[in-house]
Amino acid sequence: MGSRSEGVTGHHPESASRNPLKNENVRLAILGVLFMVAVGMFGKQMFQREYIPAYGDHPEALADIEAADPRALSADDLTTLRNDAGAFAEEVANLDWRLSLLFDEGDGVFERPFKTATAATYGANNDGLGPIYNAVSCETCHFNDGRTEPLPGQGMLMRLSVPGVSAHGGPKPHPIYGGQFGDLAIDGVDAEGYLDITYEEVPGRYGDGTPYTLLKPTITPIPTISGAFDESLMTSVRAPLAMHGLGLLEAISEDTLHEWADPEDADGDGISGKINMVWDAQFKRMAPGRFGWKAETPSIITQSGDAAHNDMGVSSPYFTGQTCMEPQTDCNAAITGYDPEGDYEMSARQLDFLHAYLAFLAVPARGDLDEPTVNRGEELFHEIGCVSCHKPTAVTGDDHKFRRLRNKTIQPFTDLLLHDMGEGLSDHRTSFLSTGNEWRTAPLWGIGLLERVNGHNRLLHDGRARGFAEAILWHGGEAEDAKESFRLLSAEDRQAVINFLKSL
Repeated sequence: MGSRSEGVTGHHPESASRNPLKNENVRLAILGVLFMVAVGMFGKQMFQREYIPAYGDHPEALADIEAADPRALSADDLTTLRNDAGAFAEEVANLDWRLSLLFDEGDGVFERPFKTATAATYGANNDGLGPIYNAVSCETCHFNDGRTEPLPGQGMLMRLSVPGVSAHGGPKPHPIYGGQFGDLAIDGVDAEGYLDITYEEVPGRYGDGTPYTLLKPTITPIPTISGAFDESLMTSVRAPLAMHGLGLLEAISEDTLHEWADPEDADGDGISGKINMVWDAQFKRMAPGRFGWKAETPSIITQSGDAAHNDMGVSSPYFTGQTCMEPQTDCNAAITGYDPEGDYEMSARQLDFLHAYLAFLAVPARGDLDEPTVNRGEELFHEIGCVSCHKPTAVTGDDHKFRRLRNKTIQPFTDLLLHDMGEGLSDHRTSFLSTGNEWRTAPLWGIGLLERVNGHNRLLHDGRARGFAEAILWHGGEAEDAKESFRLLSAEDRQAVINFLKSL
């Protein structure tokens, strides 16, 4: 037999180009891509909040809001039509189920009383109260998510400081009593004292001769531990504020705040609102303040952590340690509720729950839209200049982490800025950029339901005002002209302004 030519009939390896999966390098590359896709999908789940849609799967839940008069929608589609005692505690409609779960968890943190830490409960998620404190839960001061009546020992707090500033420019705590006067303490620890309050009646008359009386409080901290106060002490009383709408206030852009601010009164209108630049304990930087009576905290997270720390003695990742000062030996010796994995008692996760809860409490709708006296009152509210600070409308920014809060047209009646309110309301205590005379413009949305929700009508930072008229009559400084215009109105027009405020 003739031999076969190897060049013609010999075996040749199959070309890799025809079967790429047999190429080891190609297989490794494909596996690498699949691994990266899997990691990406896992990462998306890990950071799911950034991908949560603005709305849930129940658009019919918004039908009543969509059918309502647009003028009534204080908070766009984050408004609630509920107007009973639970009006401040309503979850916004059609919230994505994941946010709704966070909301419910946050509700639990908000309402659950903290308790004294013991060895048996070390590291539990609701222990670590105190050792010195003013309240056992958020709900204590914000009953029904509103304003508990501000009385000593019940929803009234006193901030303390001495001349100078803290490391980041805030108030300097008292060397013995710290930054807040604690009227309660756990067993084995002495409370710092109690608040004594007396009132002076300040008479006045409206332009038509009708008399009125204002209450001027003197609120004095009475210490019950060693170390008397001296003349260097500076104090400032705080009454609770309502919780609804905080997410939308947080979503107003910093650019908008700068547009509203006019610290040098460049336009000559007598209104010189300014931003209070404060320390952001979460991100370790200065930021515009938005929350609290003097706009001393920049976000819901920092406001919640600050309140937990000062009001309940509960530490968190951004407000670590106890509030005990060095001379308070019994306080410093008390057991804490620290988690073994960290030096705090409220976790970052619990603060995230609170964030979702407070961000998505719906805002009550405006009422009595076609009531003639209400409409007349709204006209007067504009005419006498109240809207210079209580700005009726705003549009939220487009970058809040919760998509539902973006680009919403809202009616908060605030500019979130500091304004000089005159000597009559001054606490003579600085806080970051705020002077003693300066206060943040309080939002007015939902204020007409205060009595229905919380059973009282006490207003202003220390609760001195018994209703809307007295609150207006205490205004001074930049609001002096508006106050005088109100005082000089006829009785009928004064009542119209009050009716308008009751409709909010």
